Amino acid sequence: MPHDVMLRIRFAVVPLLLSLLAGCASAPAPRTVHQDSRTVVQLRIDQRAKSGHSHPAGLTRDQMVAILSGVRVRSDREAIHRLFSGEAEERPAFTSEEVWALAAPIAKALAQAKPDELVTFYRRVSDQTVGLAFTTGGIFVRGDEVYVILANSRQIPADAMALGIPAYEMDPVDDPLLPLRRAGYTVGFVPKEAEVHGVPGTWTWEYSDPGKVVVINTALLPRPSRSR
Repeated sequence: MPHDVMLRIRFAVVPLLLSLLAGCASAPAPRTVHQDSRTVVQLRIDQRAKSGHSHPAGLTRDQMVAILSGVRVRSDREAIHRLFSGEAEERPAFTSEEVWALAAPIAKALAQAKPDELVTFYRRVSDQTVGLAFTTGGIFVRGDEVYVILANSRQIPADAMALGIPAYEMDPVDDPLLPLRRAGYTVGFVPKEAEVHGVPGTWTWEYSDPGKVVVINTALLPRPSRSR
């Protein structure tokens, strides 16, 4: 092969390899804390952490049970629908089975988390009511406050198709913070007094859909009624 051709190939390939290596270096692989056929809990770098989250965090399993049990979802309604029927009722974001499946792994992950990491969770749902669906999101701690991001709440693959998301991304196991549907619902918490509302000018965690983020004051969590 002529020498000048070899040089051109080298100059074309080397930058490509360097860019690939840089990409790998800037996006470390997640650290898996728990994984089974339906549930994945991982630690991922959070580019939005800025000054750093309050990690590692010492939340107990019972505290995580209280947090997950208190998260609520309210379906969004069109204005004309609200006019005649009012707001949709809130429903628990997690079933009792999901709460107990996620609470201990998330508490364990928070205890291992670094200040620049957040915990992500993934839960595959398959039943006669919804068929195949996904509940995914993230959790991190800042001081006495727990941030819960519910990116997907029992979202079905058809929701992703409507957004033009490629078929290989319809299962958000590799990106639990990727919403398969824009808006669609708003996340809240009970008891209401434990839900923290943002103050203008203070630090906020920027997300594509702020309605899917709820902040909880751990000092106001209800005491656990029982343990498993």
